[in-house]
Formats: sequence, structure tokens, C-alpha cells
Amino acid sequence: MIALNALSAQVDQLALLKAQIANLKADEAKIKEDLAKSGLDVIEGNMYRASISESEGKVVIDWKSIAQKLAPSRQLIAAYTTQGDGYFTVRVSARKSS
Repeated sequence: MIALNALSAQVDQLALLKAQIANLKADEAKIKEDLAKSGLDVIEGNMYRASISESEGKVVIDWKSIAQKLAPSRQLIAAYTTQGDGYFTVRVSARKSS
């Protein structure tokens, strides 16, 4: 098992990484927006090329509401219900000072 001090350092490192990723994602979104607003299909950089295309919005069907409207039996629901593998969730937040 990893020592508590090492785990504490990893918690801090994870929080810093998540903050950097959030900043990078915000920068990415802004740049993508600027490129999309240009109206161009292709933009050549010095080392990379960006191609811009517009897609239709995603179609989402609310199957749960449809099923509820049809009032299926518990047995029918159980017959078509599966459960995925378990997983861990790790959340980080700032420590409260004492």
C-alpha cells in the first residue's frame, strides 16, 4: 500500500491537473469557436491544418418516458435490464482551513 504522505501528494497533484485540464478545455472551446465563426472550411497553420464542418444536432429519444407511457410490467422491465461493471469515482475539492 502507498504511504499516506504519497497519497496526500497525489491528491494535490490530481487537483492541480484537473484545474489545468479545465483551463485547457476552456482555451480549446474558445479557439474552436473562433475557427468556426471564420466561415472557412479549412485553415492552414504552420504545422497543422484545421477543417471545419457543421453537423446537425444530436437526436435523442426519451425511451424511458415512452416505456412509462406504455406501462410495462416489472417482469418485462427486469427481462431487459442489465447492470454494468462497478467503478470508482474520485472527486477533489479544496481543503477547509481549520
